[in-house]
Parts: sequence; structure tokens; C-alpha cells
Amino acid sequence: MAFKNFRIRQDTENWFSNIRDQKPIRTKFDLYYFCLMLGLAVGRKTDPVKQCSEVTDFMDNFVSDYKPYQRLIIGLLIRSELSRLGVSVTEKDEIRKLFIDLVDPQHPTNLTDIGIDRLNEYASGGYDYLSEKLDSKPYHVEEFLRTYTKLLRDSVNQNESWKG
Repeated sequence: MAFKNFRIRQDTENWFSNIRDQKPIRTKFDLYYFCLMLGLAVGRKTDPVKQCSEVTDFMDNFVSDYKPYQRLIIGLLIRSELSRLGVSVTEKDEIRKLFIDLVDPQHPTNLTDIGIDRLNEYASGGYDYLSEKLDSKPYHVEEFLRTYTKLLRDSVNQNESWKG
């Protein structure tokens, strides 16, 4: 059975082109992760195919560096979806429905196809947000990481659903 893959927009790859081979960035998943975390933190998701006609399916599982954080990433996805849908953490039936839609413990990613789609949408929305907030595409990884860290920290601090 074929499963959906993580996908990244071509314009995202182009935007990161100057730093994608600079350490500590080692994989395409690193770039995806930068965008995903921002998308989740600001609660922004967009359809990657509608935003850019060219997308690349690049991975069918979490790469080894991110495997230990797989459950955390899925938890952040669930938290973001609960917030987006206006569902309280006390609404057990709604949470159960969301888990059924997004989580599949039999899949190597522990996500359903819908769950993978949602992550891809948040990564796409995170790229849109990132590219809007920065004046230009990054040229030096150190400068990008400083700017990105501040942007992510500010986004997390402003996200009410991520507090406590």
C-alpha cells in the first residue's frame, strides 16, 4: 500500500537555495521542519499545490534526526488542529475523532494520509509566513538561524494554545 509523503514546494527549495548545504542544515527535511514549526506556531496552513504548481514528494518517513521528535511533532499538529477547529482539550469525543482522522499507529510516520496532508499544509503556510517576514531569502545560515529563532520564539509566545 502506498502512503503519502512529506512534500515541499519548489519555491521553498529555491528560497533556501543559498543555505541548504550549509551546516547544520543537512537534509531537505531540515528545511521542511523550519517551515513546519513556524506554520504550526502561527496556526497557518495553505495547500502546497495551490500555492506553487511544483511540489516535491521527498520523504515517506521522519528522517533519523527527527525520529525522536516524531511524537512531539504529531502532538503539535494535534494541538494546532484543536485550536484551529475551536475544540477544547476537555471535549473527548471531538479529540477522539481528530485522532482517528490524523493518527495511524500502523503507519511508519504514525500519521494517516490526512495527517501527512495537514503537516504539509502547515509547512507550506509556515514558508509563506517566513518569506513574508524576512526581507529577502537567506544567504548565510548563521544569520538565518538567529532571525528564525527569534521569529519562532515570538510566534510561540503569541500562540495562546501553546501556553501551559
